[in-house]
Amino acid sequence: MELKGKVAIVTGAGRGIGRETALKLAKAGAKLVLADIMKNTIEEVKNEIEKIGQEALAIQMDVSKWEDARTMVDRIMEGFGRIDILVNNAGISQRGERGVHLKVLDVEDSVWDTIIGVNLKGVFNCSKAVMPFMISQRSGKIVNIGSTAGLTGEFSSAPYCASKAGVLCLTKVLARELGQYNINVNAVAPGLILTEMHANTSSEIIEESQKKTPLGRHGRPVDIARTVLFLVSEDILITGQTIVVDGGKTMH
Repeated sequence: MELKGKVAIVTGAGRGIGRETALKLAKAGAKLVLADIMKNTIEEVKNEIEKIGQEALAIQMDVSKWEDARTMVDRIMEGFGRIDILVNNAGISQRGERGVHLKVLDVEDSVWDTIIGVNLKGVFNCSKAVMPFMISQRSGKIVNIGSTAGLTGEFSSAPYCASKAGVLCLTKVLARELGQYNINVNAVAPGLILTEMHANTSSEIIEESQKKTPLGRHGRPVDIARTVLFLVSEDILITGQTIVVDGGKTMH
């Protein structure tokens, strides 16, 4: 899984799964582009990557805006001259009090638009922006971070579940369109990963979920990062697939 000379973009790279994935890819030899709406967090990750001897570029952007995605890619091509890997990780959620499932009747219109905009349109924007360059190279790897909520409709708000279901289907569309150019497109569907997103989730909900997990533990960001690293390795005959990483709680 050597990535020396490859250029990898990770959106939402400032913390959690994005941060861990960026560090994992950098340790495998890739040059990193760290994209996030929060400038300070990606600067911190950039410093970490540079300490291990790899190049990194921090770009503040909003994935829900096409112009931001297009400008990001222009900057990457100016700085690195190629794009080999895109990890569409940026995502947001909304839950009710103490992390419980938010009812449809409680979802405001603006919240729906914001979550769909970041989680689903963001994947569309960034994928569309890199496609011409990967097609020109006739190579590339795209990994979209979905969620088991996109398979089951459980444990989160309607816009989050709908957005992640959309990501999983968009993954298949992209895989069908881009396969002829030697570009693999896959998705990873994490279950409950103990990151900042679950800071307000009650211990009772977390414990109940763990009881239903065959492997007996919830995921960590590194579990997702390892799966991404596998999916961006050179010679995999896998595309259009969703790999569930949740300890066996969701089997499909």
